[in-house]
Amino acid sequence: MSDKCDLCLLGLIILCSLLTGTSGVDDAHVFISSDEDVRLPCNNALSDCTSTTWIYSSFRHSEAVELINGGKKKKDTERHERLSLGSDCSLNIKNVTEEDPGFYICRQYVNDKQQGNDARVSLHVLHANFMSMWLT
Repeated sequence: MSDKCDLCLLGLIILCSLLTGTSGVDDAHVFISSDEDVRLPCNNALSDCTSTTWIYSSFRHSEAVELINGGKKKKDTERHERLSLGSDCSLNIKNVTEEDPGFYICRQYVNDKQQGNDARVSLHVLHANFMSMWLT
């Protein structure tokens, strides 16, 4: 039963990587299970993470939320306690939930001017529905 689930998840990951490879956009895609910890890379990171800003928008809504500004967590976000900034400016999220999937953007600033391009990461949370597999 779990072998069938693993095979389905592997197929989904391969399909997503093939489809996103044709888009011409250099986004990173991260796949994780619920309740796991995840590290989202900031591929355009400068040596000093105090210039780092992380922005989030869900797949369903276009409204963006600033999670990290100037290397510091914004305290008014719902995930404040689960977020941390890595030494390489990556965004670490503890105990991923169903609310976390979406687009994450890492931006670097020097003297209030953006440096380089945005580093974009799409976070996908995988859910294995064992009951539906049992019934089929």
